[in-house]
Amino acid sequence: MTWKYMMLITLIFTSIIYVHSDALYDLNEQFLAAYDRARDHLISTISPIIICTGDTATVLHRGQRYEEQVIPKLYHDLKSISHIPLTIYLRLLFNSGNLSDSKYIELKQYLRDIRSLQNSIQFPTYTQQNQDDIVDLSIEYLRTVLKRKFVDKLQLKTYCQQIQTLFSINIELAARMHLDMLDSKIRPWYQHHFNDTERNSLRILIMGPKTARHGFLTKEYFYTLIGERHEGKHIIYVESVDNEQQALKILGAWLLDAQTSTTFYDGDSERLHRDLLADAAKTHIKGLFEKSKLSMSV
Repeated sequence: MTWKYMMLITLIFTSIIYVHSDALYDLNEQFLAAYDRARDHLISTISPIIICTGDTATVLHRGQRYEEQVIPKLYHDLKSISHIPLTIYLRLLFNSGNLSDSKYIELKQYLRDIRSLQNSIQFPTYTQQNQDDIVDLSIEYLRTVLKRKFVDKLQLKTYCQQIQTLFSINIELAARMHLDMLDSKIRPWYQHHFNDTERNSLRILIMGPKTARHGFLTKEYFYTLIGERHEGKHIIYVESVDNEQQALKILGAWLLDAQTSTTFYDGDSERLHRDLLADAAKTHIKGLFEKSKLSMSV
């Protein structure tokens, strides 16, 4: 067989593979396009939807859009004061012993920043003293560290434990304020504006910058409002998405997968919410490691 003949055979074979693969690629592109259309159509049929992001809850209802503020400004002010001791802790977390010059300058500037607020921060009378106590105790601790130019880990721990009691009061107040405002805006919609059919079809989309911690306030509120124990059916949490349209696409995909799964898997709406390869992978991985154990024992 000549070199030229071998090259010709290789070229023909490669062309067949390319055409075959390209055709399969086009088929898969058609699937993706069909999926997108079905998802977008499904989104257009969902009503009502409540979208929670930042300080706002947006209600999409019967073709109209309504925005409600659900977090008061005082909530953020309390959070800012409570972050003072956490900032100090984080800045000293990996320091022990003598302060470096750069760390000394950094802490001295932060002390100036806190002092500049000391006489100007204004809170409601019922919580002003607690904010003053957090600021005063933080200033006192920073002055001690700067005077000695030394970080004592035991002293840092004592400061953190003392001030934890104070900012816990802020946390409790902030939670109550957030929930009270959220409830005052959302429950009237749920009880008076939505009919029975709409309450059953309601979808709640919660957008957040990162994975929600266990007990996340907004999710817990909606669980109780609609009598649901976990997210998935009516409540979806979307992380690291700050674009409403992108979040709605994720909601639509979740609901489309559930509907498709119900059809293909005999009523199991959750099957496509797991990796489609999961069952086969679990079985094969088990076999792979059983073979490995047998070969090691020989």
